[in-house]
Amino acid sequence: MKKILCLVSAAFLVLSSCSSDSDSAKESSILVKKVIYTYQDGTTTSDVSYNGNKITKITDSDGEFTTYTYTGDVVTKRESFYEDGSLNYSTQFIYTSGKLSEILKKEGSDSKFNYKTKYTHNADGTIAYEDFRVNIATGVEEEYGFIGKYTYANGNLVKEEKSFYGSDSVITHEYDTKNTPFKNVTGFSLLIGEESSSSNNVVKSTFNSKGSSTPSSEAYIFEYDSKNYPTKITTNTQAGTSVIVETTEFVY
Repeated sequence: MKKILCLVSAAFLVLSSCSSDSDSAKESSILVKKVIYTYQDGTTTSDVSYNGNKITKITDSDGEFTTYTYTGDVVTKRESFYEDGSLNYSTQFIYTSGKLSEILKKEGSDSKFNYKTKYTHNADGTIAYEDFRVNIATGVEEEYGFIGKYTYANGNLVKEEKSFYGSDSVITHEYDTKNTPFKNVTGFSLLIGEESSSSNNVVKSTFNSKGSSTPSSEAYIFEYDSKNYPTKITTNTQAGTSVIVETTEFVY
């Protein structure tokens, strides 16, 4: 009898383990296939393609598209193209010790400059950044653009402090506890300052600018499926005395 009980217990453990592994595999296979944006002046869609869990291409309904390149499991390049296939801009992602340390943005062939952002991962967990531009002809690099700092908590970007030539602003974000649409996309969690890299969904953003006595805000209302993935986001943007309403829908 003891042997039978042991065998039954062992079989139960194996089945439980297999069930857990199966559930985990099903969870990781949940990927956004289409995004539908509805604005005041119309609707656009984006179709998303993958190789496994690695995003390869986003194709917009206007014909423009974006491609992604990986090295191993990290995103190393993102390229945006116009409808005719000509390059709009490309972004190269550079990593140091497994963390994003620099991005280099190159615009179309007519541009005289490339644009660079350098990241410093501080001991307190914040990430400082500084923007530069690089003269393509001479290679000379100079400060150009924003200087700022990101604060993360529980994998979410909760605060961004930035300065643009003396014009200072602070953006704070509040989150839910649900899954993000792009949670299972390989490499996205390593990107910095992008909504898709956070662990949860932003439900409210508040913008405070130096010299402004009235902060502006955006509220996001989510609808979820049975697995707690967003199916629809309604965005309410306070603009002066009016409110602008937009929606984003996700198809998995």
